[in-house]
Amino acid sequence: MFAAPVAPVPTQSRRPAMRRFPVCACSTAHLPCAEHDAIDRLIQLAPRRRGRMIVDHPILTIEAHQYGFWVHLGFMDDWPERPDALSPEFWALLADARKAGANWLSFDRDEPPSDRFPVFATMQREATGDAGESVNAATPAGRITIRCSACGSAEVMRDAWARWDDDAQDWVLGAVFDAAFCEACEKDATLSEQPLDGLQHTHP
Repeated sequence: MFAAPVAPVPTQSRRPAMRRFPVCACSTAHLPCAEHDAIDRLIQLAPRRRGRMIVDHPILTIEAHQYGFWVHLGFMDDWPERPDALSPEFWALLADARKAGANWLSFDRDEPPSDRFPVFATMQREATGDAGESVNAATPAGRITIRCSACGSAEVMRDAWARWDDDAQDWVLGAVFDAAFCEACEKDATLSEQPLDGLQHTHP
């Protein structure tokens, strides 16, 4: 993760013309695909108020930019522990930037990945459409299925939240939470990713 240098505060008694604060930059490849996709959808559907895009995330303050988005880290003062709505991987990135003293963390698709954090780019990559817009394209060789770690069943589900979209006239998925349930086990479950190729589609 890259931390932008901050110029020293002037020692003069007069107040500086602009307030300075540190920021960090991180590759979007470190974001779990479900959360990355959910934030992308929120940005795409975000309404504008007085020209400003309002990204409706239940916890985070998000500001979109050309290569990704910013997350304001001030909310961590009120959330010393990871909220259920954020994955451990996402939280680790935010906590690392906050520990470095940053107020904002930029998730940038052009930022090189770091070897300190997991990379999810094999599951999702950026491609360019005919109109030159950035679209998500799944890598065929990287297709997976999600199974219950205990029994191997595909009859699993996770908690999520959605919001009503007037244009689509449907509920739009906002975020997927960590809590999971296996219908075969009839109890809370831990999920695992398995390669889809060559796996028989059975439903225990």
